[in-house]
Amino acid sequence: MRKLINRMRGRNDTDATIAATESSSAPGAEQTNADNTPAIKRSPVIPGTDKIPFAPIPVKRYADELPLLALPARSADGPRISVVMVVYKMARQALNTALSLVPPYQRGLDNEDVELIVVENRSDANMDESALTAISPCISYYLRDETEPTPVHAANFGIEKARGELVVLLIDGARMVTPGLLNQMLGASQLAIQPVIATPSYHLGEKVQQQAMLEGYDEEAEQALLASINWPQQGYKLYDISCLSRTSMGGIFRPFSESNCLAAPKKLLEELGGFDRRFNETGGGQANLDLYKRLVEHEHSQFLVLPGEGSFHQFHGGVTTGQQGEKRHQAMVDHFAQYAAIRGGAYVAPNKRPIYVGAVPDNAVRFIRNSGNALIKALQEEQAEQS
Repeated sequence: MRKLINRMRGRNDTDATIAATESSSAPGAEQTNADNTPAIKRSPVIPGTDKIPFAPIPVKRYADELPLLALPARSADGPRISVVMVVYKMARQALNTALSLVPPYQRGLDNEDVELIVVENRSDANMDESALTAISPCISYYLRDETEPTPVHAANFGIEKARGELVVLLIDGARMVTPGLLNQMLGASQLAIQPVIATPSYHLGEKVQQQAMLEGYDEEAEQALLASINWPQQGYKLYDISCLSRTSMGGIFRPFSESNCLAAPKKLLEELGGFDRRFNETGGGQANLDLYKRLVEHEHSQFLVLPGEGSFHQFHGGVTTGQQGEKRHQAMVDHFAQYAAIRGGAYVAPNKRPIYVGAVPDNAVRFIRNSGNALIKALQEEQAEQS
């Protein structure tokens, strides 16, 4: 077990091997024969090969470009994938999210492949529809009058409008995503009859935003962070300025409480009735967790996770991430109580083991390493309790 832990933490012989390989010849020194003719270049020395000529040369890392998954031909009667995004009092953040959900930011897809349905509940700070639709011709916008403080009705409205067989749900429109998300979701959907595809959830910033805001984090600080990574040109660098959200705190090797960017077949969503309309607390309460659990635990669904893609929450003063003190505490009390009243007890995250699909950018590796280390520690503690 200790050897496994050391490998997971990177304390193995790989770095030593690479260092020995790199130091076997002086950089830039051209090797020549006795008659000054260029010598045939020999492989660097690898420990244990006893200086065997032309021994295999180790390579430090994979190429930078992330591969895309091959997709079947698109049918002529609609988009490959529909994305439903709900908005309320987050005009600037929603524009960022919308840009991140359509080509060309989304790699390997054309405008005809994607349908982005933006549903906004009317407020005193609505989006600029012209600015939104100028981003892409595949965006449609619906402004609704809502009498309850919940996004579930808007989300279900969007599901009804969706024309794609696979529907991606973002009940919180402040969650921008990585550039391979839709391609990887479409590819993953080919592996199962009833796919439920989840991504880890992150917060922009060094700490989760409900904590960071107490230390001065705000929209201005966040915009500076995004500028520092040259977003949107460098989409995968979102990992470099983010942390896991509390509902994904254990990473990909521990059960998520929810996924804030979740995909499922439209037929399955219709079978389950979409989001449960009884979740009418502020922000939907635990509506998203509830639907996630019902989808993952469906007897015929196959649960898939994309370790190399994710959603990233932007600060906007939301119910659970932008409120402080007693007000936030009371909101959580109300959310938990409503879930218990509807489902008969406290929420328990689904523990169906996932299938992992897709390429992983170098930027995401630290989160995967930390998740692996946390799981190993938990397994050790479990073994110790049993012994």
